[in-house]
Amino acid sequence: MLAGLYCLDMLWYVLQYTLPNNETTDYILNLVTCIIYLLIPVGLSTFFIIYIQRGRRLRHFVGLILMLILAISDIANIFTPIVFYHKDSYMVFRPFGLVMHILCFGAFMIFLADMVIATAFDYENIFLAGFVGLTMLLGFLASWINYDFKTLWVGLGIAYILMYLAVSELYNKKDVITNLPNRNAYEKTMAYIKDKYNAILMVDMNDLKKYNDTKGHKTGDRYIYATARTLADAFEGHGRLYRVGGDEFCLVSKDSEEVLDAIAASVLEKGSCDEKYGDFPISFAYGIAKRHEGDTHEQVYDKADRMMYANKDITKEKAHGSLSDK
Repeated sequence: MLAGLYCLDMLWYVLQYTLPNNETTDYILNLVTCIIYLLIPVGLSTFFIIYIQRGRRLRHFVGLILMLILAISDIANIFTPIVFYHKDSYMVFRPFGLVMHILCFGAFMIFLADMVIATAFDYENIFLAGFVGLTMLLGFLASWINYDFKTLWVGLGIAYILMYLAVSELYNKKDVITNLPNRNAYEKTMAYIKDKYNAILMVDMNDLKKYNDTKGHKTGDRYIYATARTLADAFEGHGRLYRVGGDEFCLVSKDSEEVLDAIAASVLEKGSCDEKYGDFPISFAYGIAKRHEGDTHEQVYDKADRMMYANKDITKEKAHGSLSDK
């Protein structure tokens, strides 16, 4: 699409320099410009339609409505210059043109914000998202101030490339079964936060092998998902949960060991996963390690891991209870 837009932009310059200065030329240039601007809402609206089909959110409908306003305005501008017009082969914005630029930038920012809201961002992704937004802002300013289509489309191109990189990086840090951040995300986060946490909780599921052997790996994956989402809901607001292994999860928290222990025990006491995630029992061993001054995150992780396996050995198949490192 960007290649087509660039070709249309080049066509505009060819027509400007080759056709005589008259009303017909102004109309033709206006028509080409309207098509160029029309492709912005056409391109972005496809993303909003996809998002609406996946999950109906107010922001998606708002974005789609903004795209509709832009598209209708561009089409109307072919017949009545409400956004811009051409005089003596030069483009001139009307006051409403600024509103159109703001609406377009707003729709793009909704699209970008959706990535932030839908996914747990870390510092890398936040920086990249901010850079994407700044790039688009510069592109729209160039279009409004200097009538510079090339800068606008280069800005769009760079923004799309950066967004692709951001999404790719997000998937590299996301577990596909549970939608939790994975081991890669854990390592990057710990390298960034350093000692800005109080404790690590390790969780090891029970009976996963039994589910895989007797009911198949597809059912085993659903069991993993149900356990992961139940844990994520229980610990919401108390830290960030990662899937760090096949049946292992890790919570990094600023809360005390007592708080984490109470939450884990209450989940086990219920005996089953949240019914909205499937009809599965919940059974796991867990261990909690407090970070002491001078501890690396590897040391705290290892202590929590040892506590977890000690808990698993003690409780055997029951997997009810805890062992905390004081």
